[in-house]
Amino acid sequence: MAREEARLLPVIEWEGREFLVDVDARQFQNVNDAGDSIGMHSPQGRAIVRRMQDTKCRVFAVDSGGEADSAA
Repeated sequence: MAREEARLLPVIEWEGREFLVDVDARQFQNVNDAGDSIGMHSPQGRAIVRRMQDTKCRVFAVDSGGEADSAA
C-alpha cells in the first residue's frame, strides 16, 4: 500500500534545511526531521512560496505517503 501512496516531491533548501514541497498537504516537510514542517499559509511559508516563484526545482525525493520508518 505504501508503494501506491508514494509520491515524487520537489526539494527546496530554506535556512540551511531541505524541505519536501508537499502541495497536497500544503506544507514544507523537513527531509531530515519529520517533526519540522512549515505550513504554506504561515508567514514563513508565504516567504518560501514567494522565493520559489521564479525558480525551477531540479531535485526530487520520494515521499512514502506519511509512513514513519519502523527502525528506531
